[in-house]
Amino acid sequence: MSAARLIWDPFIRLYHVLIIVAFTLNYFILEPGETIHQWVGYSAVALVFLRIGWGFIGPQTARIADFFPTPLRLRRHLDHLRMRRLPQRQGHNALGGMLVLVFWLLFLGQGLTGFLLEETDRFFGSSLVENIHELIAHALYAGALLHIAAVLMIGWWGRIALIRPMITGWRKPSD
Repeated sequence: MSAARLIWDPFIRLYHVLIIVAFTLNYFILEPGETIHQWVGYSAVALVFLRIGWGFIGPQTARIADFFPTPLRLRRHLDHLRMRRLPQRQGHNALGGMLVLVFWLLFLGQGLTGFLLEETDRFFGSSLVENIHELIAHALYAGALLHIAAVLMIGWWGRIALIRPMITGWRKPSD
């Protein structure tokens, strides 16, 4: 039996918590258009850019190259799911990698539309840009619900701890 393995480094875990807090504040609590809403949104965009940068220089499981969803990785992941055995040493799987990329695009789109609404004269008050901004927010919420459901389902089905490593960083072989 092998020793526990670090799956998620402190930066990844902190990023995960902060992006959840930013989304929760702006989606459920803060009023759109208020200064604090804008700053939280810009902070979320900055977090995404930091995370993308960490995807090039961070440890192996944080690397974009480690989870980028190629056809081969998707097939392997589906094979692992069929066998109900997911690799214990892996961070994101190929489907999780797809969702990460979608989340990044949505957060960046959210930041761009928010910027256009609040910082430019051309799009200030534009109902089209407002509708896109709102649609992206709802897509992020739906994606978050999908992410939670997938973590619970894949963790159970694949017989792998997915939640504990996001809290502690470590996955034990018996998890």
